[in-house]
Amino acid sequence: MLAARLYGAKDLRIEEMPEPEPGPGEVKIRVAYAGICGTDVHECFEMPRATHVPNPLTGATLPQTLGHEFAGTVVTCGEEVDRVAPGARVCVRPIRTCGVCPRCTSGLSHLCKDLAAIGVTAPGGGLAQYVTVPAGSVHQLPDGVPLEQGALVEPMAVALNAVERARVPRGGSALVTGAGAVGMGALFAFKAHGVEDVLMVEPSPARRAAAERHGARVLDPGAVDVAGEVMAFTGGRGVDAAVECSGRADALNAAICSLAARAPVVMVALYSGPVVIDASVVRLAELALLGCEAYPDGVFERVIEYMAGGHYPTDGWLDHIPLHDTLAGLHDVRDARRLKVLVDIPGGSGS
Repeated sequence: MLAARLYGAKDLRIEEMPEPEPGPGEVKIRVAYAGICGTDVHECFEMPRATHVPNPLTGATLPQTLGHEFAGTVVTCGEEVDRVAPGARVCVRPIRTCGVCPRCTSGLSHLCKDLAAIGVTAPGGGLAQYVTVPAGSVHQLPDGVPLEQGALVEPMAVALNAVERARVPRGGSALVTGAGAVGMGALFAFKAHGVEDVLMVEPSPARRAAAERHGARVLDPGAVDVAGEVMAFTGGRGVDAAVECSGRADALNAAICSLAARAPVVMVALYSGPVVIDASVVRLAELALLGCEAYPDGVFERVIEYMAGGHYPTDGWLDHIPLHDTLAGLHDVRDARRLKVLVDIPGGSGS
């Protein structure tokens, strides 16, 4: 089978490798679509988290097949699998946890200090024609949710976790900084929660157009004072919460200055280093700075329910590329030339 294999920073190869077969408790999936996200960009161009030393939790080493956002069809089940059957259309919750640390045993397994992920630091990866995964990681897609949307469940779960942490009341207002895939997911999640007044900050004209198409009030940070515009829009009160999806210090500080008193900013972006903020603004308005990592149990299921209810439209913000163009797609995502890229996997049927 063909797979996108990462051998080290800036060394991605599309190559043939043997098809995997499921062991006990595993299923084999024929992948239809796999997404490219900021994590994949970091892995490819900066520093892969997989190394030549086996991962202590999963045993994974370089080369690592990339891809942790994917959907496909179950083709074979290993022994002791009764969760799904061959022919099931599924997406995959890729995170792997130790199950025994204090975070895991207290219901916060998504914050496990040894957290690993399929396609990052665990064997397998969705940028391949076939992958085997633990049966407990698969989520069956209902009728009406196509595999294309199924490949978006993982990043939409990241965004939904951020929105749920923001706790904006129905009819409230929110700010989203960064209109990439997670930012768009936050927009859709806010609207699914009855929050219609969503402002989005994004320097890319194409991304602003996509956000505006789906009901956001868009702001160009290069042309306006973001905090000033937000305060004018909210009558001087500020928004009920902000979700920071850009990974930029200026965006985080603009979000902080746009908040109502005692409101939170949820930081879901990846930051490449320390970020300086004006702590006085936080103190004087009694603001809350909330981190946001992955997604706790139940979030995948809620995203799929919202998708079945029509809350995650795909028009105007997705691009499809073939597997052989994966490296070009990674460059496009890194340089913000595309909003969201789905890789069409050969033989995956795409149905």
